[in-house]
Amino acid sequence: MVLFFAVSLVATTDSAQAEDRSAIEAETFIFPPEWEPHEAVWMSWGSRGDPHPENLVPLWTEIISALTVHVQVKLVAASEESAADARDKLAAGGIDLDRVTLIVQPWTDYWYRDFGPLFLTDGAEKKIAEFRWAYYGFPWPYADNGGMRNEEIDRGLAAMYGWDAVTSDLVAEGGGLDVTSDVIVAYEDAARLRNPGKSLEEVEAEYLRLYGKKKVIWLSRAPISDRVFAGPKVANFFGWGANGHVDEYVRFVSDDTVLVAQVPERERDANALLRLDHEILTENIEEMRRARNADGEPFTVIPVPMPDITALMDTRTLTEEDFMPGEGGWDPRSVYRDFEPGDEIHFVPAASYQNFLVTNGVVLVAAYWREGLPEHIRETDEEMRRILAAQFPDREIVQINPLAINWSGGGIHCITQQEPLVAKAE
Repeated sequence: MVLFFAVSLVATTDSAQAEDRSAIEAETFIFPPEWEPHEAVWMSWGSRGDPHPENLVPLWTEIISALTVHVQVKLVAASEESAADARDKLAAGGIDLDRVTLIVQPWTDYWYRDFGPLFLTDGAEKKIAEFRWAYYGFPWPYADNGGMRNEEIDRGLAAMYGWDAVTSDLVAEGGGLDVTSDVIVAYEDAARLRNPGKSLEEVEAEYLRLYGKKKVIWLSRAPISDRVFAGPKVANFFGWGANGHVDEYVRFVSDDTVLVAQVPERERDANALLRLDHEILTENIEEMRRARNADGEPFTVIPVPMPDITALMDTRTLTEEDFMPGEGGWDPRSVYRDFEPGDEIHFVPAASYQNFLVTNGVVLVAAYWREGLPEHIRETDEEMRRILAAQFPDREIVQINPLAINWSGGGIHCITQQEPLVAKAE
């Protein structure tokens, strides 16, 4: 059976309760590390009221199929029609619909980790940590995102489930922070981009307050591959990204162990993009080796491979059509500046092994090899599987090819969000 809930949006100005919530401190509530038990994993079906594209149905079906063996999936759709579409397509894919709860709510989007509820718990109750939403620090017109409103989404869910919200004026997204029991890791350049005029100390204090942690580890800068589609990343390399999300590159797998992505040696001089990413990721691993936890102890730092983007990217020649104005007055020349029809460009997917999801009994991780690709991609797929199997010996490691959503700037972790399990009142 699939359950349907209609979530009403709560206006930001018509309730004193919403104002009262802004004063609530996290107290003993924390954002738990991902390896702790979950009640559910949240995802979204469709984007801002648009139908779920057919090319994403196989990926969503594969992810939800792997999850529902171990954990309930709460799937948010923008309309009753979209929810019915999800039910039909998931049933056709052999999904046990008793393991899926469908929730109807306007203004949803794929990237549920970033704009959706960020769950806090004290072990018995839940609250939501609510950062402000500014669509990844994108410039206009991307920042409008069709009018998606993070605060109303979170508050609508809070009203439905009876959750309080710990709110902030700080701008951040869920994928921009990764945590242990008491530590946060994040990119400094991303935090400053989201919050101009705020000091790093102010940002750090809010991170700690909302997430209930003791320390922030700041990494200086994020790789170039994660820059947004607002111009070339470097040279003639383009593509979507999240503007500095640490969950693409640096992930805790326990309170004392962290995985840090590295460009494999064979690819470090392949092109301008990989040379820069190699330089930055080398900085990241050195910074994590120097970092200390809240008790002053070092972390075990394990290098892990990045996928070979040169084998995955789309290389093509720009045409006159690429320069035609788009909807809403968007001018593609603002993106393809200094380029002309006939120029060759490379469009790069947000390919990453680090964008994995840990939940009850299973870890979902990317695997990119397919017939016709170089054998070394199969080898790095297997290397990442072995690394995660060693870190999570009690969990099944399920490899899924996320390239269909990588083209839009994210991966498996970006499109999911865990809800912690709490003790039920007797």
